[in-house]
Amino acid sequence: MVNIRGKDVLLPTTIVGSYPRAQFLEGKVFPLTGVNSPEFPSFRARTLYRNAVALAIKDMTDAGLDVVTDGCQHYESDSDYEQGEIFHFYLDRLEGFVPYGDNISAGHFDNIPVYKPTVVGPIGWRRPIFKPIVEAVTQQTGQPVKVQAAVGPATMSALITDQHYGDIGALSKDLARALNMELRDMVSRGVDIIQFAEVLTFFDPADWVVDAINIALDGISAYKVIHICYGQQEGQPGVTELRGAKLFPWLWDINCDQIQYEMCSHGFDQSDIDAISTIPAGRDFGVGVINGKSLVAETPEQVAAGIRRVLEVVPPERLMVYTDCTLTGLKHIVAKRKIEAIAAGTEIVRAELRGS
Repeated sequence: MVNIRGKDVLLPTTIVGSYPRAQFLEGKVFPLTGVNSPEFPSFRARTLYRNAVALAIKDMTDAGLDVVTDGCQHYESDSDYEQGEIFHFYLDRLEGFVPYGDNISAGHFDNIPVYKPTVVGPIGWRRPIFKPIVEAVTQQTGQPVKVQAAVGPATMSALITDQHYGDIGALSKDLARALNMELRDMVSRGVDIIQFAEVLTFFDPADWVVDAINIALDGISAYKVIHICYGQQEGQPGVTELRGAKLFPWLWDINCDQIQYEMCSHGFDQSDIDAISTIPAGRDFGVGVINGKSLVAETPEQVAAGIRRVLEVVPPERLMVYTDCTLTGLKHIVAKRKIEAIAAGTEIVRAELRGS
């Protein structure tokens, strides 16, 4: 069973990261950038943000999820600019970056209305960055906490406009070292599970990709999850057809505790099942059983069927149950019903495994 806070939990449940925002929270929560920027622009902004996190936690707790998150309430997900915070939050607060650049274009994503982070000097970590986010969730719940630490060093390195290094390997390693410092600080503040997203569907296996992720995770004592992100906004063109066969088994070279992978939107495709069947001993797997790209809430029975499908190749003691990806594109009531289905569907399978 997956160990959380020293307790073994059978098929623990959670969400990947973001959850629909409370209607009173609009725009950027952290509009100021730079290593010397204050944590919040005002006390009012801090209060509204923490209230939004508390409401997201309440929904997760009421639904019966085992691990809660901050719901990524700082993402500007009431607009098309959610990705601005995803791609910039921690980079804009590291040394070496400037707050401007060309528009992001990655693979089939063209003209995203978000600029590339631009590095103009050595990358360095000076002060805590996720501290206000970590405190907003750890101080409002007694449940185990997972925090999505934005996008990981491999994907970010590929998106950065490099005006300093001239070598993506060197850039990615310095970025990973800075992220490692931030992850250590987050763990010291009470985070049980650290997670970041990597859009590795765009990559071919490369030593620098695995090296960067492993440097970022080195020495991190919390449970470490890598979410393989298939994207959410703009219909993620050109991404959904890329299956696990492209990613596994080389993903198992990442020194994390768990690889989390979107499967519901893929229809639990046989190629995905075959790919994850290569899971090595001692590695856990996180299965996405809720499709955030669908406006229809899954039933508990559908969730249970998806879990059973993955249990054909992953032992139950090494499986954790998630959404596929973000839920921020949904109405609040639909997202709530989806996370309720996660808890109820997982309980069906738990009862089967226990023979009750």
